Order: sequence, then structure tokens, then C-alpha cells
Amino acid sequence: MDNNYFVYNGKKYIVEYKDKNMNVYKCNDGKIEILSDEEIQMIRQLLNSKYNYEYDSIILTNLVNANLEMENKEYIMNFLNWLESIIPEECRYNFYRNIKTLKTTLNTNIDLSKFESSSSGYSTSAGYNTSSNSLVMNEKSLHELWKIAQLNNNPQEFYWRHYSQTLLHELAHMASSRYDSDTKISLCGFDRFPAENEEDKNRGLTEGFTEIISMAGVPGTIEISSGYYIEACLINQLIQIVGNEVFLKSYFSNLGTQPIQEKMNEVINNPTMSFNLFRNIELNYNIRDINEEQNILGNIQSSILDYLDKKIELLLAENRVNEISDILTNYESMMITPEKLKIMQKNPQQFIGINENINKFNEIKNKCKSYLNEENKSSGIKK
Repeated sequence: MDNNYFVYNGKKYIVEYKDKNMNVYKCNDGKIEILSDEEIQMIRQLLNSKYNYEYDSIILTNLVNANLEMENKEYIMNFLNWLESIIPEECRYNFYRNIKTLKTTLNTNIDLSKFESSSSGYSTSAGYNTSSNSLVMNEKSLHELWKIAQLNNNPQEFYWRHYSQTLLHELAHMASSRYDSDTKISLCGFDRFPAENEEDKNRGLTEGFTEIISMAGVPGTIEISSGYYIEACLINQLIQIVGNEVFLKSYFSNLGTQPIQEKMNEVINNPTMSFNLFRNIELNYNIRDINEEQNILGNIQSSILDYLDKKIELLLAENRVNEISDILTNYESMMITPEKLKIMQKNPQQFIGINENINKFNEIKNKCKSYLNEENKSSGIKK
């Protein structure tokens, strides 16, 4: 695999992980050099700017929301009941504790007919703050959503559905958060703030899995419009390797990525490889607004494909051929491709390695064809 790199303000930066720390260097005329003090400060600001006590639900097309007709308590209870049903019983401590003091500003009674177009640009749709245990639906963004809803055949249904998805996203953050007022340490999903080390920084993974939860609870929203679509796809790829249960337990019990890495190490016994993979997922999340060349996303998918290849090898050795077809189908649907990047209004040419990812997957798929054909024959399935 090539060295991790991204381009920022026209300069190429090389990223490596050593002794569970992340090191960044610059590349000048093919030579790797140490960053100056000013460059260190600039990169530190770039990669740490998203860390604070607030976890936002961001929809790229401003699909942020409010509900106009249902009673607030009854409406929220529907989501809380659903959340309770998916949280493993032994992982509900945060959920029950936070419900007791949860403060909400839902803005369900605002007059959407008085919408005025915003001139100040994008505003966050909603947010959950771990330190104050408060959830706010942004009034300004609700007006933006109502405007978008008018372009649909059923504006009310569109508006409510995306309100529900965003509200559930924030409630999932609430259900997976723990804040210590003495130490000022916030745990949310897989993430810890302030972080003690690189391994604690899992904002991208947390937002991606939260989005998976909210879209499962409110199907029908436009998934690819989500601000966390890439993270959600990468997690869904990993779920094909290690299963969903370890993600649920780690997320709702604030266990970080260690339990997931341990599961991955059962497939490929290489702790450094699994550690680097999650650091790259976080790095890719932090540089997602940079509109320049990078190979981080391609390297992430390439690593997960290595796990997929080995996973299928293990399944074949255990004579579990019947599981492979579904894994391959699900995995393929979750790969980031040039076509998906275009829909997300990103330039595929800036993401080095994406086409190679597709070729690598097809090679794995082709290796399985003979086994799958034999399985289909024995099952009486005609192709």
C-alpha cells in the first residue's frame, strides 16, 4: 500500500502512524521533510477543528427538520422506544441516565410560512451537547428544509421524515454519551473528548454509525445526501467482516475501537494494520472538506478489502460457502465508487486508488465464482 497522503493548499503532506501516534511530514520535490512550527500549528488546527463537546447531525443538502402536528412527548417516545429495542440490554446505562435530564429545543411550533432566504450560508441542522445533555433543532435550518420540501410532491411528508431522521440521529448521540463534570471528559459513541491519544479520536466513526442507526429507524431519506455517507459506507463494509453486534456494544458502552480491532485481528492478526485503518478513517473524516488530491480513502478501502479477502478464505476453510454470496452483495453495494463521488458533488479524480479498489473487489469476487457456482448447483439454483 502507498504512503498515506493528502494535498492541502497545494502542498503534499505524508501521514504515518508510529507507536500509536500520528506523524505528519511535508513532501518537497520528492523529499520528505519535517514541518515548520507554523505548519505544525496549521495542520493541528485542520485535524483538530472538529473536536468539541457537540455532536452535530449534518445533511449536505440542508435536510434538517421539524415536526408540526404531533405532540412532542408522544413523538419523541416513538424514537426512544425504538432506540431502546436496538441497544443491547447490558449497554443501556447511558440511555436511561441521560433521558432523566435531557433538555430539548425542538422548534416544532415555528411559523414556516414566514421563511426568509438565508444570506449567511449553511447552518448546522441540529446538535446534541454532551456536557449539557441538551438537544437543539436549529430554527434557521428548519426554514431551509421547508423550502427544500416544497420541491417534492408531498412537502409535509418530506419535511417530517427528514425531521425524524435528524432527531433520531441526535437521540442516538444522547443514548451513547457519558459526561463527567469533574474531569470534563466526554464519551460519545466511539469517541472521547478531550482525547488522551490518537486512538481516542473517533468522531468520524461515531457520526457514521449514528447515521446508520438513524437511517435504519427512519428509512426513506436520501442516504447519499448525508454528510456522513462515506463514513457510513466504510462502517458497513467493516460490518461484513466482523458483524454488527461488536459495533453496537462498543458504541453504546463507549468502548472505543478496541473491541472491533480485536475482532478484526481474528481475521488478520495484525494489530498495527487495524490501528492504522481506524486512524485513516478519522483522518479522512477530518480532511473531507479539502477539495484537493488524496489517497486516504483509497487506502482505507484497500485495507478493508484485505480483510474481506481473508474473511472469505476463512469461510471457505470452514465450509460456510452459503454466507459468501450475501457478504459480497452487501459489500459491493457499500463501496465508494467514482459514480457515488460524482453524486456527492466530489471530483473522483482527486481520490487516488478508488478505481483500484473496484478492481481489487472484482478479483476477490472472481476467485469465489467457482465455489458459489457449486453451491448454487447443490442447492438447485439456476442462474
